[in-house]
Amino acid sequence: MTRTRQIILIILAFVLNSSTQAQKSYFCVACEKEIITQAAFIDGKFYHPDCFVCASCGKTIKDDYVRDKEEQYFHRACSQSKPEKPVCSHCYKPITELNYISFKDKSYHSNCYENSVAPRCDICGEALDKAAITDFWGTRFHPRHAKEFKICVVCGRLIVRDGREIEPERWMCPLCCETSVVKPEKAREMLELVREQLASTGIVVKTLGLRIQLETSQQLREGRRPSASSTAHAYAGIKWNKGSDAKGDETATLKVLTSLPEDLMRGVIAHELMHIWQHENGVDTAPLDHREGSANWASSLIYGQMRNERGRYFIGGLEKSNDPLYGVGYREIAKYADSHGVDGVLQMLKKEGADGAKEKKNR
Repeated sequence: MTRTRQIILIILAFVLNSSTQAQKSYFCVACEKEIITQAAFIDGKFYHPDCFVCASCGKTIKDDYVRDKEEQYFHRACSQSKPEKPVCSHCYKPITELNYISFKDKSYHSNCYENSVAPRCDICGEALDKAAITDFWGTRFHPRHAKEFKICVVCGRLIVRDGREIEPERWMCPLCCETSVVKPEKAREMLELVREQLASTGIVVKTLGLRIQLETSQQLREGRRPSASSTAHAYAGIKWNKGSDAKGDETATLKVLTSLPEDLMRGVIAHELMHIWQHENGVDTAPLDHREGSANWASSLIYGQMRNERGRYFIGGLEKSNDPLYGVGYREIAKYADSHGVDGVLQMLKKEGADGAKEKKNR
């Protein structure tokens, strides 16, 4: 116990002066009901005189008191003995029920905890238990809500209201819908922006006449090569156009899933531009996990430049992926980049491409 003599000397029978307090209401911190006439004023808090009770014996404290480190109050005589029963840290009254709640090293009556202390579900407002889910964005909710509502395919939020089904069973939340890209001119603008951003990191895509085309999921699946990996990127693909520019050089069309929000689409475009860089630099014969991993790594460079929670969320998805190409391959490239930098990664990929070409030639 710690004695606070200044507190003990405070007069408990604090009379509210009707002439000066007429415009203000006071409520007891113990019972939460309004105080009409008299109050005990303790450590900056108001109590009904009868509600200020000893945490040991449960009787009203009318004179000197002692406060312990857990901010519980005792009669001076009771302060030397440990209470036989736990005391509720909300109402400061002894807990007589057999089952009570312990939360953050404090004890509570079940009703006090559920009505006044327990964290609340951000969806239904009811008290949460230990099984509660907290998503990346800090939203806390009961596990049952994950079955009741659709989940945004972009950011993983539960869509409680105003979501949109962009394709069958592909739902997006209102936040992601705000910047969804559906116009070709906007997609073109983003292609040029991402190309410049990658160039600023040292990844320079030289192919001229690049095009971008927005497609549905069905169109992307139909346009994918039969030999494509079963884990092929669900958001985009590349169609090479041989001799289609003025000089007869090879160009490419980026085929990107329509209606993606701008920030995710920027990462998707970066992924495809990295594949174009690989093609330009003879990396097509490098190991597939490093080709896809480095493409995702290029996406992470764009997400990192966003410097916001959404960018960190997208990077987190890459870091947690168990896919052997897009996840494991990404983490290998990212780890190599941490110690060798962007140029080191590009040189490694070129070497792997050259080695792969030699091996292919000697078969």
